[in-house]
Amino acid sequence: MSQSNAPHIAGMKAQIAELQAQIRTHETAIAELREKEAELKTIVSTLEEMEKFMRESGVGR
Repeated sequence: MSQSNAPHIAGMKAQIAELQAQIRTHETAIAELREKEAELKTIVSTLEEMEKFMRESGVGR
């Protein structure tokens, strides 16, 4: 009367493979977002430095 767990195991393995694929997709998206974040931080830093320079040099007064 014992039933094989093979079908359940196969189904779970398929779910695991699907989740792993989703994780890879999300990891790629996260890496892209981190790259964009770094670019924006660089831009902000540059703009802040330019603003500081202009303020200290009296430009625009």
